Amino acid sequence: MKWSDVRERFPNQFVLVEELASHVENDTVLVDDVAVVRAVPDAEATKTLMQCKGKRFVYHTNNESVVIELRRRPGLRGRLRAN
Repeated sequence: MKWSDVRERFPNQFVLVEELASHVENDTVLVDDVAVVRAVPDAEATKTLMQCKGKRFVYHTNNESVVIELRRRPGLRGRLRAN
């Protein structure tokens, strides 16, 4: 389903979606198609997002498009041990 269709069916609310198709441009993922799993009440949005795995995520339909910024993994940090 296109994001514009999701916005029409679920206006002004959070939705749990699964990414079906996307492409990368300039360190951002632009999601083209999603499958709606369910609407998410505002009070549960953060908790639901933290439980998401794989290609599932929570997004608000006030956003005109689904844009996810890519982050480069920083180097591993740890405490140096003196021998």
